[in-house]
This record gives sequence, C-alpha cells and structure tokens, in this order.
Amino acid sequence: MTIGLGIILLVLGLILLTGAVDLPDAVANAIASEPLGWILVIAGALAIVIGVLLSVNRSQHTTAVEHRQYDPGPYGGGPQGPYPPGPPAPPQGHYPPAGQPPQGGPNPGQQYGGGYPGGRD
Repeated sequence: MTIGLGIILLVLGLILLTGAVDLPDAVANAIASEPLGWILVIAGALAIVIGVLLSVNRSQHTTAVEHRQYDPGPYGGGPQGPYPPGPPAPPQGHYPPAGQPPQGGPNPGQQYGGGYPGGRD
C-alpha cells in the first residue's frame, strides 16, 4: 500500500510542477502549485522507498530446525521392544475362555460367608 500511495503522490506532484493541468483561478490564487508539487514529489519518493524496504524486510525469513538428543538417564538405553508397539498380548491369568464355566470353583455343599471370625457361625 505504501508503494501505491507513493506513486500517486509522485504523479500528483509532477503534475503540479509541470503545470500539465490548469487549476481554476480560485484554487491557483489560494495555493502555490510549485512548492506543493515539490512537497508531493518528496513525500511520494519517501513512501516508495519505505514501501520497498518494508517488502524486502517481509521477504527475508528464517527457518528454525530443532534437533533433539535424548539423555538415556540413569537406567541407560531407550524404549525396549518394537516401536511402534505391536498388538496387545492375550491376557495372562486364571480366566476361563469365554463360554466355559470356571474350573476348581467352590464345593457344591459349601456356603459362602459361613464363618465369622470370633466363633459366631
């Protein structure tokens, strides 16, 4: 935007300096066209220079590359096993396969909660 504004000011200043357009008498008597033309030319040139400097500054960019080194810590090594981890292992324990009754359960004659500690049955 500053470059466009600078061009407009520069053109208006050069028009006033060269007298390419005849101003109405009321305007010509109120302002001096030659000093105003020089002011507009200088302002336009400054706006163009500032616009170019800002666009050059915007085009320069840096890229940050981050390298990480991990400390193995007091236990040494890194993660154990395959990475990424494979499928979960089947459960290990005393669970019967689905649909089968548990084996080695309570005796059929035994009742649950049969004896309280302290001798009260």
